[in-house]
Amino acid sequence: MKKLTGFFALVVIILLSACNDKEAEVKKEVIVVPAPSKPVIVVNPGPAKSTNVVLDKNGVSVETKKVGVVIKH
Repeated sequence: MKKLTGFFALVVIILLSACNDKEAEVKKEVIVVPAPSKPVIVVNPGPAKSTNVVLDKNGVSVETKKVGVVIKH
């Protein structure tokens, strides 16, 4: 009888300890970055014909023109 009571007490203690799981507190940090006041728009129409490809008996030659890009805030 003493062994049976001790066994049940041990089982109850194990069950209580197994069911006593507490969730860990999770702290999240949120970083808020303000949006720019005005969006930056880049407009570059590009030249009509910017690349020349020439194929002859010496091989292939490619010529391109320089394109200037200006970004204004």
